[in-house]
Amino acid sequence: MTSTASNIPVLTTARLTLGRFEMAHFEAFADFCATDRSTYLGGPTTDRRDAWDSCMIHLGHWQARGYGAFFATETATGKPAGRISIWHPITLDEPELSWVVFDGYEGKGYAEEGARAVRNWAASQGLGPLQSLVAPANERSIALAGRMGCHEEGRHTYPSGAEVIRFRHPMGEAA
Repeated sequence: MTSTASNIPVLTTARLTLGRFEMAHFEAFADFCATDRSTYLGGPTTDRRDAWDSCMIHLGHWQARGYGAFFATETATGKPAGRISIWHPITLDEPELSWVVFDGYEGKGYAEEGARAVRNWAASQGLGPLQSLVAPANERSIALAGRMGCHEEGRHTYPSGAEVIRFRHPMGEAA
């Protein structure tokens, strides 16, 4: 499976367009990283280079793995709303479905809407079953994993020593 930035698929939901990276997504992500909401991604930080590197690493997955980040845009306004990724760094044995919803878009169901669309796309590509790794204190993401039909499969320990909950996604008909 190979891909480039020019052939990243575009997925649409009732309210979101999920597709390729645009500079507006970087700006929104950098703003997000400066808030306490970025705690579970290692933030907050005002270092825009960290935000840039994260966007580029996620984008680079398309070239290296043939899948990667779908940057979410609210279709009605054209504004960046978040990032839903199939994240598979070399430190993970298998791909992870991850989500970030930018400030102003939380609590509206965008993360679930986007994550379901990306999970369905992954299943159509033969990927999966996917995992999601969630910090034990991240109550909103734990609740989202539950709404998406995930089951807790155990724990994962990152090289840093941080421990997270491993959720397993249902795929195909089960999803």
